[in-house]
This record gives sequence, structure tokens and C-alpha cells, in this order.
Amino acid sequence: MKSRRIGLAILIAVIAIVVGYTFLRPDPIPQRDITGKLGGEKIGLYENPEFREILDEQYGLTMDYRKAGSFDMVTDSLDGQDYLFPSSQLALEAFNQNGYSSYRDEIIFNTPIVLYSYQVIVDALEQEGIVTNRDGSYYVDMPLLAEAIVEERQWQDIGLNQFYGNILVDTTNPSASNSGHMFLGLLANALNGNRVVGQGDVEVLLPDIQKIYNSIGFMNTSSADMFKQFLTLGVGQYKIVAGYESQLLEFSVQEPETYASIKDDVVILYPEPTVWSSHIFIALNEDSDVAIDALLDEQIQEIAWKDHGYRTIVANSGAADQFDVPGLARQVTQIMNMPDYQVMTQLVDGIQ
Repeated sequence: MKSRRIGLAILIAVIAIVVGYTFLRPDPIPQRDITGKLGGEKIGLYENPEFREILDEQYGLTMDYRKAGSFDMVTDSLDGQDYLFPSSQLALEAFNQNGYSSYRDEIIFNTPIVLYSYQVIVDALEQEGIVTNRDGSYYVDMPLLAEAIVEERQWQDIGLNQFYGNILVDTTNPSASNSGHMFLGLLANALNGNRVVGQGDVEVLLPDIQKIYNSIGFMNTSSADMFKQFLTLGVGQYKIVAGYESQLLEFSVQEPETYASIKDDVVILYPEPTVWSSHIFIALNEDSDVAIDALLDEQIQEIAWKDHGYRTIVANSGAADQFDVPGLARQVTQIMNMPDYQVMTQLVDGIQ
């Protein structure tokens, strides 16, 4: 009799546990597979196994992608796309101007526009007063650099007799790529005396800007491809290129052995002033809305900074010490606004 009572008690306890688990267990996370377009500079983040694991396990999210220029993606057809992830708020303006509207959009992280060069070039520019070294970081006087470019000064004019041609900054195509678009705005502001270019300034500035871009010639449409070419072909082909700060930081983490072999020669330069590139996620439907919450997750933000060099909500000035990148600025303070969308449209159209 006693054993029967014990057996019954155990059975009741098991039933209670099963019923309790059935009613109290958390609902399974809905699974979503979304696809969209993003700039090539963010592919490293998307392919990060830790990034993908957090998306899957905590948000039930798989994010497929296709590489596209920031301005190409916001003007092309949206058929089959759940999201867009350009590198500029101006791209969002272009998106809206094209008659599209987002389900939700949010700035996810930022990175400043910088210049990349080689030590031999930087040393010569420093002698000319165009570049200065403060606290171990190099800064470029943008009006002086713009003046040297417009005046068609040659590398040999600043003591670099081993190089031919005019002083230039190579850049991606401003009509397709955000880094090129932002450098065009930065250059126009510099030619305008470090004042944000307005509608009334364009006609005066355009002849000099056209001359500069005619000298540049062919331009890549991808900042990722441009940066790779800069590192691969070296100073003989590319003296100075415009890009994102995050690119060199990411490279130092993802390719540490290769970076160690070039880090004493490749130099990061901060234009004064520079502009922020704000990477903005555009959710096109409800399925992709959850991706914004996922990308703003503190764990994801930390991965974006420590593994890929994007300045995020968890990045601070002291955290710069974690990167073995000479010349990395702890803080970027010399910032100015880009010309507005209408002015940038005039500038881009003017150099086509």
C-alpha cells in the first residue's frame, strides 16, 4: 500500500512537471531569412561566425546579402529585397527622393572618412606643411591639399623624384560608392574654404572639381575593392586613396600576419576636417525590422568595433588601444557637415 502511494505521488509530480513545462516554457523564436544589399566594406562583419551565431540563436535571423554601391542600391529596383544597408544618410535621402519609403531605418554604426598613404609620401607632405603629426596621429590640412591638387603640383615638386604625375587622391566613383561620394563633398568643402558648399557655391567650384576628377580617370565602384588594390599594388600605383577608418582596423585584426609586414609603411591620415560615414540600415518590411534590434545588440556592436573597426555605442577613446595600428586617433573631433543632397547631386552630375 505504501509503495502504491509513493508511485502515485511520483506520477503526479511527473505530470505536474510536464504540464508546468508545457505552459511555462518560452515561445520559440520565429525564424526569419532575409536578403538585401550592403556595401562591400561590411562583408567581413556579415561573414563573422560569432556575428552569425548571435543573429541565429538570439534573434532567429539569417541575413543574406549582395554587394552593391551605396547609391546604386537605393536607386535600383527593390524587387526581392528585404533591406538595404548603405553607408550614408545621404543615401537614405536618395532613397526617399526616388519615391521609396522604409518600414524603419536606423543608424547602426559610424566611421570617419580617412586617407591612406605610404610613409614616403607622408614624410614629403609633412615637409610641405600639408600633413602634421600630433600625438602620433597624422592629420591633413584639407584646404592645403586641395590647393596643391588644383594647382596641378607634381610629386617631383615636393621632392619625390622617383614618382611621376600630379598630386592626387584616388577615390571611388561618387555616383555609385559612398566613400567616393563623401570624399567629393569633403573636397568641395575644402575648396570652399572649409565652409559647407551651398547651392550658390557650386557654379564657382565646379571647374576646379571637374579638372581634378578628369585627372583621376578611372574610379572603382567599391571601397572594398579600392582598398584591396591600394594594398596590393602599392605606392607605385596609388599614392593616396580615400576610404574608411574601419577598413585598416578590420584588416589589422582579420589579416594580422600580412598587416604586420606592412604596418610600418601604410599610414592612416585624418583629414581636418573630415566627415562621418553613418552606416544606416533600411528595413523594407516587417521581416527585416528585427534586424535593426539585432544590429544594435550590445554584443553585435562590440563585434563590429573590436573585429571590424566600426565606431559604435561600445567604442570609446580608450578602446583604441586594443588595435595594433600606429596613428589610430583615440577620438575624431574635427568634423564638418556634408553638403545637402541637392548640392551633392549637382556636384556628382557635374563630373560625369
